[in-house]
Amino acid sequence: MTSEPRNNRSLLFEEASEWLIRIRENPQSADTRATFEAWRRTSSDHEQAWSDLCRLWSATGKAEPFYRPLAQSSKPKAPKAMRLPVFSLPRLATALAIVCVSALAVFFAAPSLMIRLSADHVTTTAEIQTIRLEDGSTVQLAPESALRIEFHDGVRQVVLVRGEAFFDVAKDTNRKFKVVAGGTEVEVLGTAFDVHVTEASTTVSVARGSVSAFARNASPPSSNNMLAPGDAIEIDERTGIATRTLVAADDVGSWRQGRLVVSNATIASVVDVIRHYDSAWITLADTSLGEQRVTGIYDLKSPELALGALVDPFGGRVRNFGSSVRVISRH
Repeated sequence: MTSEPRNNRSLLFEEASEWLIRIRENPQSADTRATFEAWRRTSSDHEQAWSDLCRLWSATGKAEPFYRPLAQSSKPKAPKAMRLPVFSLPRLATALAIVCVSALAVFFAAPSLMIRLSADHVTTTAEIQTIRLEDGSTVQLAPESALRIEFHDGVRQVVLVRGEAFFDVAKDTNRKFKVVAGGTEVEVLGTAFDVHVTEASTTVSVARGSVSAFARNASPPSSNNMLAPGDAIEIDERTGIATRTLVAADDVGSWRQGRLVVSNATIASVVDVIRHYDSAWITLADTSLGEQRVTGIYDLKSPELALGALVDPFGGRVRNFGSSVRVISRH
């Protein structure tokens, strides 16, 4: 189970921008530098995001770097150094940095902005929203999710633009209820089910009744998959390949009660879900730890405790830097 609420490029650029501001405010902090280095080395995408930000700062050509190691990268094309404006007042420099980075982030955050403009309902971190549709159906929208309603000309259709939602559909024998999520389409008459869409795949789990889920670009149409209570299916966004599994019907949509139920999921994917319920910025600094698989139930109402319970059996530790940053690594 994974989730990618924002365009990955804009997300990482925003994270890099936050690190620039934090380090600029407290450049002598060894903890800040160590935590930053852990974030930067997490993946090549993190390195690239930081290099892109450094390159933008270097283009100003106005000052010497305030922390030269942070401007260096192992990539051949990395900028020589990150140049930041030098001011006599650190707070003034930070304020100007925030203004500049915010302006740059507008461009990189455009995909997220487009989602907000095109959706009828959008949730933020730790927010669950209940939506009552005109046909009597209800939708519970998970944190950091977006939904668009397309009821028209006798058609009951909604689009899950991002994230996860639990549908309890009112029966109407004259009109099927359709959910479009990425490259997947779900059709029902009256039932209760959960849909979770990411950039990589869409997962449909059934709590009551039956649904038909299929890849929209699949051929032939007979590739439809009928699901009964306790059935789940994950459809790959790129290939349309469907993988079926069994779940406990009572656990479908358990996030609505503040419970995350996972079976043979990677720690990294579970962390991705918990991020939507925690206002702190969470980074998984140990890639090998993230690859470990777990089966269990985690308390989404206490994200910090859930993270600890998740990684502790594998020698992991959650380090808190204030109330806004959590770094997960080995002991």
